[in-house]
Amino acid sequence: MLQDKILELKRLLMSEASLVEKMVSLSIDGLYSGARNLLAEILDWEAQVNSIELDLDTKCTAAIALYQPEAKDLRVILMIYRINNDLERLGDQAVNIAESVEHLIGNPAVGELPELVEMKKSALAMLKNSLDAFAKEDVEQSRAVCDADNQVDELNRRIYLHLVELLKASPELAERYLHLLRIAKNLERIGDLSTNIAENTIYLAVGRVIKHHSDDM
Repeated sequence: MLQDKILELKRLLMSEASLVEKMVSLSIDGLYSGARNLLAEILDWEAQVNSIELDLDTKCTAAIALYQPEAKDLRVILMIYRINNDLERLGDQAVNIAESVEHLIGNPAVGELPELVEMKKSALAMLKNSLDAFAKEDVEQSRAVCDADNQVDELNRRIYLHLVELLKASPELAERYLHLLRIAKNLERIGDLSTNIAENTIYLAVGRVIKHHSDDM
C-alpha cells in the first residue's frame, strides 16, 4: 500500500517537473524567438504547477502520518516534498524571465550579450539532467549537475561585468540592460535549484547529505 502511494507521489512530481521544464525552456527561448503572448501561456502553466505543488504537499504529509515510513521509504517521501518546493520556485524563475522578455522582444540589446546564450544552454542542461537523475536515482549524473553549477555561476559573473561596461557606455539604455541582468540572475537561480534537486537525489539514493560539502562528494 505504501509503495503504491510512493508511486503516485512520484508520478505527480514528474508531471509537475515536465510542466516546469517547459516553462523554463519557453521563457528563455522567447528572448530569441520574439514569440508574443509568452507570459500569458507561462502564467497558465504556473497556475497548474502551483496546484500540483499544494496537492503534493498535502499528500506527502498525509503519507507520513498514515504509514509512518522508515529508512528509504521515508527518504523518498521527504525528497519528493523538498523537490516539489524547488519545482514551484523554478516556475517562479520562469515567470520572472518571461516578464523581462516581454520588455526585450525585438530589442537589439539582446545581441550585445552573447554570454547569455551559453548561460541559457548550461542552465537548461542542469535542469533537465537533474530531473533525469531524480527519475533514475542516478548518483553520478546528480554529481555532474552539482559540478556544472560552477560554470553557470561564472557565466553570471561575466554577464554582470559585461553589463556594467554596457551601462557605462550607454546609460540611457539602463532599463533594457537591467532586464538582461534580471534574466541572468534568474538563470543562475535555476542552476542553484537544479543543484538542490541533484543533492536531494543523492540523499534519496544513498542516504548521504552532500549540501555544503561538494568537495567531499
